Amino acid sequence: MDKLNSRGVKERLNWTVALLSVICLCIFTYLFTQWQTNGTLMPVWETTSQTGDEQTAGTYYTLYDQESGEAIEYMSRHVFVGDELLTGDNKHYKVRKIDGQQVYCELLEERNLKPVLADLQAAAEAVSTYPGAFQSIAIYCTHTDESYVPTSGTESKNGGGDILDVASTMVQVLENQGITVIHSENIHDPHDVNAYQRSRKTASELLQGAPAAIIDVHRDGVPDPGYYATELEGEPATQIRLVVGRQNQNSEANIAFAEKMKAYYDEVKPGLIKSIFMAKGNYNQDLAPNSVLLEVGTHTNSLEQANVGAREFAEALPQFLGLKAAAGEPAEEPSAEAEPQITVEQGGNGFGKAILWIVVLAVAGGLAFVWISRGSFGGMKRG
Repeated sequence: MDKLNSRGVKERLNWTVALLSVICLCIFTYLFTQWQTNGTLMPVWETTSQTGDEQTAGTYYTLYDQESGEAIEYMSRHVFVGDELLTGDNKHYKVRKIDGQQVYCELLEERNLKPVLADLQAAAEAVSTYPGAFQSIAIYCTHTDESYVPTSGTESKNGGGDILDVASTMVQVLENQGITVIHSENIHDPHDVNAYQRSRKTASELLQGAPAAIIDVHRDGVPDPGYYATELEGEPATQIRLVVGRQNQNSEANIAFAEKMKAYYDEVKPGLIKSIFMAKGNYNQDLAPNSVLLEVGTHTNSLEQANVGAREFAEALPQFLGLKAAAGEPAEEPSAEAEPQITVEQGGNGFGKAILWIVVLAVAGGLAFVWISRGSFGGMKRG
């Protein structure tokens, strides 16, 4: 009887160990999937609030100063109570009430960004002398369908819209200055609630190159073509709005980054930066502290105007970031091992197959452990 009891305990122990092995392998599979999909083992911050962030092009909110009743901003992305806005003239507002498409904002303060410039030179020198990492810029587009109606006759082109040309303009201008660009033209269509989740893998891959900044290029959907229209260097151009998510662990760093960017561009490219919008959501900016989303004009501007705005932005970006080539040192000649532009390829079905194989191996591993422990499947049946 003691022998039978001992055998029963041993069998239960073997099954328990086998079950725990399978559970551990399944946990590993989940973590591996999380890492491959999101670039982090941490949970994705506010995934639901970062998706579906825009209204249909042509539908927009009007933001008002609740005291004066003056319209201060228009935007087609969704607006929520608690969002904040720093206008072109550095008035800092917070959204207090939303009534349909009308948004009422409280003026918190009139900011003076001049002191911000005092810190930029020291920071730029520190970055410019840092060897190896942080000597590149990453650029991609989440909403790769976005287009400009006067140029393409449509606001959206699945499979590659005009916004990819705007991003490429920035890349070319940066490369002409000797800057290494980690650039992705991955398509993240359709323009739906999962676009940011699809682009998250792209952003994670770009960040493996340790860029000094990562930029997601978009355009707005405000119908008035004059709203973003400006003139730069004597050419028709568009202004650029900076958008930062306020719901992730990097939000404070990203907001500070955007404010420094605006302060710098207000000095060297006056009128180029339209405003900073601090929005509910994430925009994958939890992945890096120097992340920013650009809205280069709106769908009723032309691609040519947007490209001028993008060109002017890219011309000053290396100096703002303090990259080595922009700090007065000659740019290093690209080698075979390090081309100026690093292209990130779009992941395909191979990832899904890899996960399937991991699951199969996890189950097979558990069964193999039981077989070894019991001696054979026949022994399992006899038990």
